[in-house]
Amino acid sequence: EADIQSVVAGPITYSPDILPMIGPTHHLKNYWFAVGFGYGIAHSGGAGNYLARWIMNGEPDYDLIECDPDRYSTWTDRKFLMAKARESYGMNTAPVFPKEERWAGRPTARVSGAYEETKARGAAFGFHAGWEQPHWFATQGERTDTPVCYTRKHYHDAVGREVDMIMNRVGVADLTPFGKFMLEGPGATKFLSSMVANTLPKLNRVNISHMLTPNGKVYAELTISRLDKDKYYLVTGSGSELHDLRWLKQHMPEDAEFTLENVTDDMGVLAVTGKYSREVMSNMTDSPMSHEEFPFLECRQMKLAGFDVQATRISYTGELGWEIHHDAKDTGALYRKILEAGADYGIGDYGTYATNSLRIEKGFRGWGAEMNLDKNPYEAGLGPFIKPNKKTKFIGQEACQKISQNDLKCKLVVMTVDTHGFVDPEGNETVWFDNKVVGNTTAGAWSYNSNTSICMAFLPPHLTELGTNVYVELLGRR
Repeated sequence: EADIQSVVAGPITYSPDILPMIGPTHHLKNYWFAVGFGYGIAHSGGAGNYLARWIMNGEPDYDLIECDPDRYSTWTDRKFLMAKARESYGMNTAPVFPKEERWAGRPTARVSGAYEETKARGAAFGFHAGWEQPHWFATQGERTDTPVCYTRKHYHDAVGREVDMIMNRVGVADLTPFGKFMLEGPGATKFLSSMVANTLPKLNRVNISHMLTPNGKVYAELTISRLDKDKYYLVTGSGSELHDLRWLKQHMPEDAEFTLENVTDDMGVLAVTGKYSREVMSNMTDSPMSHEEFPFLECRQMKLAGFDVQATRISYTGELGWEIHHDAKDTGALYRKILEAGADYGIGDYGTYATNSLRIEKGFRGWGAEMNLDKNPYEAGLGPFIKPNKKTKFIGQEACQKISQNDLKCKLVVMTVDTHGFVDPEGNETVWFDNKVVGNTTAGAWSYNSNTSICMAFLPPHLTELGTNVYVELLGRR
C-alpha cells in the first residue's frame, strides 16, 4: 500500500564528452578527481576500485586514458562546456561512427596561424585537445563532412592523393597541436635521464624516449631535442600534453634549480615531407641541407624564409622530411612561404590520415594505441629504445630488468587484411584463431603503397611468426 511521497531530481554532472574525469591533475599535488559521471551511480563500483588502487599503488591497473582529467585545459571555457554538454546529451542514444566529428563549441581558442588558410584550401578538421587539425584535404566538389558509416569512408581517394604526393612530390602539414615543453637549468640532464628508459641525445641531436611506470608499463613517448648541456625541448602527442606534463612535474624535486615550462601554445610546428622536401627546404635557407650535413635525427637553430626556426630531420610518415618548430605568431606567414618555395615541386597539403597510413606501413607505434599502460615496452616492440642497464637509474628500470622475452604475453605485429574492399580496420577489432579470441587490433588503414588494408595488432607470441594467418573481425565478419 506504500506510495511515492516525493520525487527528488538530482543533478547529473556532465563533462563535454560525457565520460567521467578519474585520476590526478597536474594543477595540484596529490589532488584526485572522480567527477562527471553522466550515468551516475552505475559507474561507482568500477570507478571507485580503479581510483583507489591507483592512489595506493602509484599507477593504475589498466589504461583508461579516455577518462583522464587532464584531457581538458584552459581552452575548455564555459561556452564550450555548455555547447558540448548539450550536444552530447542530445546525441546520447545516437550511433557513434568511426572517425565521427561533432561540431558544437568548435573551434575553441586553440587554432594555429595556418587555420584559416588550410580551411580555405579544403581542410577537413579533426578535434585534438582543443585544436583544429586537418585530417585530410578535399578538392573542389569533394565532401568535407564527418563520416556516418562503418564501411570505407568518402575521403578514401583524397587521402590516397596525399600519400601519392608525399611519395612522389612533397607535402606540408600543420603539426602545431603537438604538446611541447622546455626543460632547462642545472640538474635538468640528471632529472630527465631518470625519467626515460633511453639514453639522452647528444648536443643538437634528437631521439625517441619513453617514460615508464614503476611496473614497467609504457606511460608516455617523448621526442627529445638537446639544445644545450642542460636544455631540452620535449615533444609529445596532442592528447598527452598535460598527461605527460603531470608525470614530469610529479617527479620533479621540490628544490629543483631547473625549470619545466609548457610552451605548447607558444610554438607552432609545420612539417615539410616527401621526395623533394630537401629541395624545398634549400629554397628557403642558406643552411646546408644535404644528407651528410643535415643527417637524420639532427636538430638545428636556423633561418628559414627569414624566420628563426628549430628544424628537426624527422617524420612520423617514415619518409624524408623535417619538422619546423617556430614562434606561433609566424605560422601563417611561414606556411605561405613553404607553399611558395615548393610550387615548382608540386607541393600540396596533407593531413593526419595520410600520416597514419604511412606510419602503420612502417610499423611506427602510436601512443594510446600501441603504447599504453596495458603493455610493457617489449610487448610493444620498443626494445631498441629501452636501456635497462644504463648507469642512471630510471623509473621502471627494475621492472624492465626482470622482464624476459620468454615471458611476454603478447607481441605487436603489422598485418595485411583481406577485407574484400568494403571496409578497413580502425583499431580495437577482435582477432580470432582456431575459433578463439587471441588478440586485438590497435590501429588500421588502407595502405595505398601496398594496395591492401593493413593493421597493427597484439597477438600471442606463437602467432607472430611471419606468414601466420589469423582472422580480424570486421562488422561481424571474419
